[in-house]
Amino acid sequence: MDLNQLKERMDILLASSVVSTKAADISTLAFMHLQSHLKKDAIDGAEMLFTHLPTALTRIEKGEQVEAPHPALLDEVKQSIEASVAIKEIDYLQQLWKNKLPQEEIDFLVIHYTNVLQINKGGN
Repeated sequence: MDLNQLKERMDILLASSVVSTKAADISTLAFMHLQSHLKKDAIDGAEMLFTHLPTALTRIEKGEQVEAPHPALLDEVKQSIEASVAIKEIDYLQQLWKNKLPQEEIDFLVIHYTNVLQINKGGN
């Protein structure tokens, strides 16, 4: 997924009122930040993360909650060397959001980010 594909995805989600403008804008900035970290224009396997992220932010804006991921899955993901980078990306996201995200959402984002980071190891 490259930036143009991400913007197309955000436009579709916005047009169907699935995500808010703020959530789409922050997700786009988070994508560009991840591109910079990975030193890649196209991020392989990013579709799930960058669909979950703006929908999660929109849920948070609406005050909706989500159940946490299964603890065993989260524990397994946190063993990855990429998990610490995932947490740094989420910290950046929280700076953009200007609020701490609910722990359940952070846990899902750790899973998604770690997966994308593992797929894209090594950059270009």
